[in-house]
Amino acid sequence: MSEHWNQFQLTQRPTKKRRAGEVVFSSLPQSESMQEDMPPDILQTESPAPAPSKTRMVAETTFFNQRNQDFWHRTDLCHLRPYDFPYVRALLQQPPCDTLSPEEIKHKEHVRVSIQVVRRAYEEGYLREPLGKERPCIMGDQCQGLQLPHVNDNAFILREFLLPTEEDDFKRTGKLPQAGRLCLMCKRSEIARAFINIRADGMGVKNNVVLQDYRNIVGEEGEYCLEDCILSSHTIFQGLLDPVVLHLRNAYRLKLVDGVRYYEQWRMKYPGQDMHFLTKAPGS
Repeated sequence: MSEHWNQFQLTQRPTKKRRAGEVVFSSLPQSESMQEDMPPDILQTESPAPAPSKTRMVAETTFFNQRNQDFWHRTDLCHLRPYDFPYVRALLQQPPCDTLSPEEIKHKEHVRVSIQVVRRAYEEGYLREPLGKERPCIMGDQCQGLQLPHVNDNAFILREFLLPTEEDDFKRTGKLPQAGRLCLMCKRSEIARAFINIRADGMGVKNNVVLQDYRNIVGEEGEYCLEDCILSSHTIFQGLLDPVVLHLRNAYRLKLVDGVRYYEQWRMKYPGQDMHFLTKAPGS
C-alpha cells in the first residue's frame, strides 16, 4: 500500500554499548594539505617596492666587501667617503617632506645640543702644519692643503682637526684620539660634497642623519658671514642644522708666522667688512 508523501517513521541506528571508562575518538574532517611550494597569498595594501638598480646592487656589494676587510689592511680611504656609494645614499636620503611633526622638531633640538660650536679664531689655529705631537691629516697626500692650485711647491698637509672637547682632553692628558682625524679643509670639503650631492639629487635626508658635528657662528664680530657658509633649505632638511663654512680652494693664501706655514682665509670676510675689488689675490 502506498504511503502518503509526508508520512514517515524515524528509525534509530543500533549503537554499540560502551564499556565503562572507554573513550572514543573521532577523526577531524580531512582538508586538502597545503603544499610547501605554494605559500598562501598575503594581502598587501602597499605597492611592491621596485627592484634595486644594477648600480645600487654593485655598490651594496662593494660596500659590504669593503667593510668586511681588516681596517688596517685597507689600501684606500673610500670608507671615509660614504656618499660615493649609491647604497649608502639610499640609506640616508629620503624624498623631501612638506610637513614637520613636533617629534621631528624635538629630535633636531636634541641633536643640536651635541653639535659643538667652533669660533673662527679656533679654526684659524688649525690652518697650519702640525708641530710636536700633533698629527697630520688622515688623508695624507690627498689632503686639501696640497690641492690648492696657487700655492705650488710650498703646499703642506694640515694638522688634524680636533673638536673643542677633544682638544681639551689632549691638553689635559697629552693623548690624541685613537683614530686619526681629517684636517679642517678636508672636513669642510667632505661636508660640502655630501651636501651638494643631496641637493643635486633633489632629495632630503632622514631625521636621524646629520652631516656635521660642529657649527660656525655667523653675523657676529670676528666671525663669518652667512654667504660664506652652507645650510639646509628652510623647506627641506638636507643634513645641516647650522651653518658650516663652504670649502673653496681659492679662498686661502699662504703665510709664514715665526717660520710656521699657515693658510689665511683671505676671501672669507668678517661681518660688516667690505672687500675692495682691488684686493690682492693669492699667487699674484
